[in-house]
Amino acid sequence: MRKPITIFGTITSPYVNRVVLACRAKRLPYRLTMPAGGAKSPELLAINPLGKIPTIKDGHQVLFESGVILEYFEDKYPAPRLIPSSTAGAARVRLIAAVAENYVVTMLVRLFVQASRAAPDLAIVEDTRKKLDHGLDVLNQLACPGPVAFGRSFTLADCYLVSTLVFLERVGVMMGGVDLMGARKTLRRYWAAIRKNPHVKATLADIAAAG
Repeated sequence: MRKPITIFGTITSPYVNRVVLACRAKRLPYRLTMPAGGAKSPELLAINPLGKIPTIKDGHQVLFESGVILEYFEDKYPAPRLIPSSTAGAARVRLIAAVAENYVVTMLVRLFVQASRAAPDLAIVEDTRKKLDHGLDVLNQLACPGPVAFGRSFTLADCYLVSTLVFLERVGVMMGGVDLMGARKTLRRYWAAIRKNPHVKATLADIAAAG
């Protein structure tokens, strides 16, 4: 029986839950844990000097950075594939993932920081909202309206897009119930459809239970 992969992190983190989604999609046993003291604990710093989550241990292999981890899973555990075998398909999946990561999640992290403050910097919030809207517009053009982000099966693009949209909703709530998705019909249809996927459903339940 395959030994579980240890994932250090918390399920509410978009960087962590995309890795959990990949494990579920690939049917890889895993154990999600967080050392006492969090990401900067001596235990985690001993294997990840950056002190960030997620960090994984797969046997003797230790890795961090979610994008590297997901590519590692694809190389070591290729079935089922989360990256299409065609060059064009693989590029499209990676493009959706890159836009979600670099132009949406990055902006959401900035908003998260401001929303966590007693007195947010309104100039930063306004500038970040503009950049976030642009990133969401591009995602709305790139993604399919469901049942998956691209092609006919669950891919790496879904791991990124689901984690992004969960975080989008969370930050919107923190900002006073703002609907950050707006009137983007493709993303709305995708979000309604992908939530029915069993891997996504289980992960959303775990996130909700963690608060």
